[in-house]
Amino acid sequence: MNHNSHTALVTGANSGLGFEAAAQLVEAGYGRVILACRTAEKASEARTRLVERTGKDIFDVLAIDVAELKSSARAAQELVDQPGKIDLLVLNAGGSASTLTVTTEGIELIMAMNLFGHHLLTMKLIEAGKLSSQVHIVIAGSEGARGNLPRMAGIDYEAIQSAVGGDLDAAMDAVARGEQPVPFNANRAYGNAKLWVTWWVAALARNLPKGMVVVAVSPGASPGTNVNRAMPAIMRWTVLPLIKVIGPWLKLTGSVAEGARRYVDASEFGAEASGKFYASPPGAMVGTLEVQQDEHFYDRSMQDAVWRSVVRLSGVGFPG
Repeated sequence: MNHNSHTALVTGANSGLGFEAAAQLVEAGYGRVILACRTAEKASEARTRLVERTGKDIFDVLAIDVAELKSSARAAQELVDQPGKIDLLVLNAGGSASTLTVTTEGIELIMAMNLFGHHLLTMKLIEAGKLSSQVHIVIAGSEGARGNLPRMAGIDYEAIQSAVGGDLDAAMDAVARGEQPVPFNANRAYGNAKLWVTWWVAALARNLPKGMVVVAVSPGASPGTNVNRAMPAIMRWTVLPLIKVIGPWLKLTGSVAEGARRYVDASEFGAEASGKFYASPPGAMVGTLEVQQDEHFYDRSMQDAVWRSVVRLSGVGFPG
């Protein structure tokens, strides 16, 4: 497909996967790439480096902190006020946190930065007619959503629902606010936030007009991304360097370039892909990108409950 007249927006574009995805989109022929970063300074610095790398000055910058709903709303309005439409959203920004942290808007931080800000941005752009009729929305997922990785065991939703009087919506809100009656575990919280991403994608796909495509895509395990900032210092100094050396050899990790390529590949997926979660093969963290078949990804009641919770706590739903 010829993308010369197309515009892509990449969140978290100042480093790691987002930076690499922005570069690869230029190489794929996109005529304009919006670098959406936490600060204008970070975005401008990324623009300079990307111009040097690609030899093309086709980048615009946007300040957005996806962990804060107000920031996402301001960024959405800035985009709405600009001419033209967006053909590709790469919702890559995210991360983890070492301790339980709640944003000023009452959302658990890991959940906020991986899903809530992106939800609000997407809904505002849809509402304003800012997305093209054939837009692709690619949001970062993770193999951790499977719930079977070491230290990323899934959350017991039945227990939480029971603890809040049997109400599923109350249970989902409690999880989103970091109020669930279990000790906080950063790895479990991260995996669960990525599980919410898969459920959100499935629910959103049912609302999108024909022609629009939304998918969750795991970039795979890569030690070269900023998600590792939440690691305890001792692990960053000892374990992470070791993983960088032996991970590729053992096929446990891949490169940042390979991870970003997954986003770019997903931008070409057809309508049949919409609402699905793509990641590495079962039991793997790298390898061929494929649709995930785990039964819990297809739980319609959980998909709908997540959608209701995100709409309720963000204050923004699908227009109309």
